[in-house]
This record gives sequence, C-alpha cells and structure tokens, in this order.
Amino acid sequence: MRVGKGEGFAELEYGMMRQLGMIDENTPVITTVHDSQVISENFPPKGKNLMKHDVPVDIIVTPTQTIRVNKARQPAKPTGIYWDLLSREKLATIRVLQDLKARIEGKTGIQLELAEQEEALPPL
Repeated sequence: MRVGKGEGFAELEYGMMRQLGMIDENTPVITTVHDSQVISENFPPKGKNLMKHDVPVDIIVTPTQTIRVNKARQPAKPTGIYWDLLSREKLATIRVLQDLKARIEGKTGIQLELAEQEEALPPL
C-alpha cells in the first residue's frame, strides 16, 4: 500500500518533511481507506512496480480493521525530494517547494536538476 492518488503531491509532502528533518524512516505512515480498497495479493500489480518516490504505509485503517503492514515486505521510504523526478510544471505550482529548492541551492551552491519531461497537471 502506498499513499496518494497518483498525482505525486502526497509523495512531495512526505519528501519535503524528510528533506527538512521533520520526520525520518521510523515515522509511521498511516492511511485510511475503505475495506474494498485493501489489496492483499498481487501488489503492486504486475508491471506497476513502486517507484523510489512512492511512500509505503505502515498502518492501514478501514471501517472494520486496522492492518499493520509487514515491514519485511515493504520497500524503503523516500529519503527526501527526488528533484530529478520533479517537473518544472509541478514545481511552479508549489511555493514551499520553490523556497526549499532555492534554500538548498543557496546553501550548497549547486543547481538542483529537475526532470526533463513536461507534466500535465490536474486542474486546480
């Protein structure tokens, strides 16, 4: 199980908190879903492997149960923002991310490279 709805915003929020040192790999990630959304087999679906920026969850809460995910089967949690996967379009919509990028570049003197591909964002 991973968080988000496929647009990458939940992953960015998690990555920003990791980048800022507000959370670490031991911080539990908890989500709420309906029972019908829980998949116990064949996850991720064949050909749809988790990406390094996907955030695996530790605890899933449904209306009828609380599921603790087996840590041995979980991929590693993201360690921060993967700037090389971030599009210019998405960066342009998130002010705090722009500020964080500028702060890191100012502190390190290194230009953070963004993804080359364009991204069609959902309507606001």
